[in-house]
This record gives sequence, structure tokens and C-alpha cells, in this order.
Amino acid sequence: MKNNLDQVIEKIKGRKNIGIMAHLVVGYPTLSFSRKIVIALVRGGADIIEIQIPFSDPMADGHLIVEACQQSLENGTKIKDSFELAKFVNKNLKTPIVLMTYANIIIHMGIEKFCIKCKKNCISGVIVPDLPYDSEEGKKLKKYTVKYRIHFIYVISPAIEKKRLQEIKKLASGFLYCTSRQGITGTGKQFSKNINSYLTRVRKNSLIPLAVGFGISSQKDVFLIRKHSDIAVAGSAVINLIKKNKTSKILAVISRFIYKLIK
Repeated sequence: MKNNLDQVIEKIKGRKNIGIMAHLVVGYPTLSFSRKIVIALVRGGADIIEIQIPFSDPMADGHLIVEACQQSLENGTKIKDSFELAKFVNKNLKTPIVLMTYANIIIHMGIEKFCIKCKKNCISGVIVPDLPYDSEEGKKLKKYTVKYRIHFIYVISPAIEKKRLQEIKKLASGFLYCTSRQGITGTGKQFSKNINSYLTRVRKNSLIPLAVGFGISSQKDVFLIRKHSDIAVAGSAVINLIKKNKTSKILAVISRFIYKLIK
């Protein structure tokens, strides 16, 4: 099973330089501005866009993304707005979209219905950090993502047990999302001390591409992981720049931030 996400990852590997997946919360700071943010991220050099459906209890996220989700929900952002943004990106930018959400949203919508909506709106992959791959719902989501040619992207951490890692690698498609440490997202926090051995262990006997997230906020961070991964994920750092800068400066600031990560 291949889609445009696989094509972009092949291009990343061909240029022998790590790729960038940039994260945003749909509707933050406003829904209309979300489109402009995506364009700025792609112009800065983002290879993949990860769009997060705002959720009231994002358990895997640190305070920056929690606050962004709260503001987005207060703005009246709906689930359909995330799908519409994905469709806009595919039509106008041709950049692969990975949709990040939580299990509650998918289960409430209906797992197959959710996958159909993803397919119709040109979403290449889904990340659901609170949905175990071996749960009943996780198995069902895997079934329907395969049916509709969408990648169910699994999230793993440095503490993952060997047996569980082997099982996940057999099922994985698109890429594996490797958190750089235990805990939640956020900037200004250190990677796991054993990050290189952890990524080497994950890559062993597997061709699945690796993305590393949680704490990527500088060129130095990217340099630390580039030998052992294919994609660096910039999430909280992007949200932080949106929060700290005036509206008139946000687009230029985040575009330059993405550009400098890999230059």
C-alpha cells in the first residue's frame, strides 16, 4: 500500500537529508489563519503537514498544545474543519497530510466512517497516540486504514518492550513516530539519554522510516537525530512561535524557523 506520503519519504531519502513534518492545531489561532500557517510551513520547507483535530483532553500533549486546543475549541472549530483544511492543502500545495487525533473522536464518529472521510479529504496517514495497536479498536482502525489506503502511524517511546516493538514493526506502515523521551510534548526538554541506541534498536531489521518528535526546536536537535531517523517533527515549537509573535509576523517567523531546521 502506497500513497503520496510514501512518495515524499522516498524523495527525502533520495536527497540524503532529513525531512520535516510540521504540526499545527486546526483553528489556532483562528480557523482562517490556519490555511496561511500551512502555506508558510510548506514554503519554509516542511515536507509533511501534521494537522491536529482540537480535543478537550489531549493527554499526549504539553501545555502549549493544550492551550492551542482550548483556544481553537473556544473559536468554534469543528471536526469537519480539519478535513476541509486537509483537502485545501492537497489541492493547493500537494503536500501529504497526516491527521493527528484521539481515539474518542474516531470511535464517536465510527471507525470506518472516519477512514472514509480521511480518504475523501486526501489524508495520507493518521496518528492516534492513545489507541493501542492491539486493542479491539486499534485492530479495527488498522483494518479500515488498509482498506482505504491510509497509513495508521504508530507512536512508540524509548521505554517500549522488545516484544511489543517487534509486533508493531511488523504492522507499521508509512513511518513509525518515535517520541524522543517519555512523557508529553513540549519544547525546552531533553531527549532521552539513550536516544541514539533507542533509534538504532527500532531501526534494526526493519525498513520502516522513522520520525522523531517531542522537543524538536532547533537545528541542533535535528542534528542529534538525523543519522538515525528520516523525519524530524516540529510541533510545540511551531505553536510557541505562533503564541509569542504578533499576527503580522507569525507567517514569516514560522517559515524561517522551518527553513533553518535543516539548512
